[in-house]
Amino acid sequence: MRTVITFVVSLTTTLILFSASTAAGQTKSTQMLSEENQVRNAVESLYVKGLITRDFELIRKICVPEAKLMGATERGTLNVTTLDKWSARFDPDNPPFETIDYCISKVDVVGAAAQVKIIFIVNSRTEVTDFLNMLKVQGAWRIVNIIDY
Repeated sequence: MRTVITFVVSLTTTLILFSASTAAGQTKSTQMLSEENQVRNAVESLYVKGLITRDFELIRKICVPEAKLMGATERGTLNVTTLDKWSARFDPDNPPFETIDYCISKVDVVGAAAQVKIIFIVNSRTEVTDFLNMLKVQGAWRIVNIIDY
């Protein structure tokens, strides 16, 4: 009889611990999805919308002031552009495209850091990929670096 009671107590404790760890895992997964959705929403409503509507102030809102746009030329030379230099070339009346479509193909969040991969299709034929490195600063997801390819 004592063995059966010990087994039942042990089994009950195991089930309670398993249920608690499963619930904690689901909470963490839910939190990660929520963070991913926050990142996605910020990117779409500020960065992507700013590019499409040619409203650089939307891009400034999502970027930290020190953010840089980086890329490599065809010869492999590093090209670094500040937000101020980029905004000076940003002509709302003369967009460099007729149409632009996009797909956020990846959002990866770890704690207060995130990376987003966006594929743009410009004029239905040219593919441009942006990699956004982001940090959650004072409760808001902000771009700290953009790699353009």
